[in-house]
Amino acid sequence: MSSAFEFGLLLHTRGMLGDKDSPPSFDELWEDAAYAEQMNFDQIWLGDSVCILYRARGDCLTTMAALACKTNRIKIGTVPLIAALRNPVLLAHSLATLDVISKGRISVAVSVAGTAEYNEREFLACGVPFHQKAGRLSESIVLMRRLWSEKSFPFDGKYYQFKEIGVLPKPIQKPGIPIWIAAAKNDNALRRVAKFGDGWVTIAHNPEDFASRRRKIDLYAAELGRRQVVRGSLLFASLNMGRDGEGAKEEGWSWMERFFGRPRREITSQATIFGTVKDCAAILDRYIDAGLTGLIIRIASADEKTQMQRLIEELKPALSAR
Repeated sequence: MSSAFEFGLLLHTRGMLGDKDSPPSFDELWEDAAYAEQMNFDQIWLGDSVCILYRARGDCLTTMAALACKTNRIKIGTVPLIAALRNPVLLAHSLATLDVISKGRISVAVSVAGTAEYNEREFLACGVPFHQKAGRLSESIVLMRRLWSEKSFPFDGKYYQFKEIGVLPKPIQKPGIPIWIAAAKNDNALRRVAKFGDGWVTIAHNPEDFASRRRKIDLYAAELGRRQVVRGSLLFASLNMGRDGEGAKEEGWSWMERFFGRPRREITSQATIFGTVKDCAAILDRYIDAGLTGLIIRIASADEKTQMQRLIEELKPALSAR
């Protein structure tokens, strides 16, 4: 395995907002972030939702700023960031400021967003026509990259127009903050990765699906002269590892049912890796052979610290031993 393979941890942010018995508190989040850094994870990631209550979480950009001040080394990202909900000039300015605050540790994995009714409701609430979400995302990526790297410029796009402007500060990272693109299996999404992405985030359910989609991205990127640019691939997966493989699977699926509020037969859009350390390493070996360069792990267990320890102390060495 390449020494560049990275381990990212999704921080759970939905449980921080309080209820009738307790006020909102992010203290547990800060503790989890500090422990992830102590355990030598490479990245921590946050989710993004704005106004859908059953998916409610704190604002991801504000939370990233706090995490940047409470950690020292670990990279900080949002996955998937629904960039088209936001004005790209304001978003570029916020992210550049975050990059300076964090001393160059910010990255984002953007998504065009899904097609569910709640997705449309969120776009309409934020004043963004839902049918424009893909076009606005593509134009936003172009705009943000220019705002990060150019002093000033005018712009006359399909969705955004302005006279000559610029933003300060510029990001610490040059030529700008890494923009990963979260994309599923349809060709338009994979072409978007090839055309605009610094890397790809996927929930491909098995190594064969991953390999097929990665080949398409490489083909499209080569056609655009970007094959050497779109090199990274991150698997976003839920993970539970135990001494007993069947027990880990049962615990993992039970956690997923509680988290998503649905029976496991209906949780079909998530990649899951449950079993012993050896089982999980064997699955990931096949992804790595197909080009995987890193993980974003949602821990499917109430005992997060034990799972984090197994990830770094047992799974990571098992993969490195290849």
